[in-house]
Amino acid sequence: MKMLIRLLCILAGALALSFLVAKVVLVPIGQWYEMNKAQSFDDVSEAFVVALAVQALCVIAGGRLGDLAFRRWRHKQLGRQQRP
Repeated sequence: MKMLIRLLCILAGALALSFLVAKVVLVPIGQWYEMNKAQSFDDVSEAFVVALAVQALCVIAGGRLGDLAFRRWRHKQLGRQQRP
């Protein structure tokens, strides 16, 4: 059961950070770049590849944050059980 909860925390962290970065950072920057700076379709496709790379890094970082949150929660839970 503990492993399932840990995997869910990792998945939730990865999805949450990825979604947050996409909606708050990548979409507005992408729209601005497409309208103001892109000269051709190649510029837009390069920006898309960069956005995918940033998204992948956010998934990894979010998973690490979810794992960290699980470990802190588990450590706090174990500390409560040890107190008489």
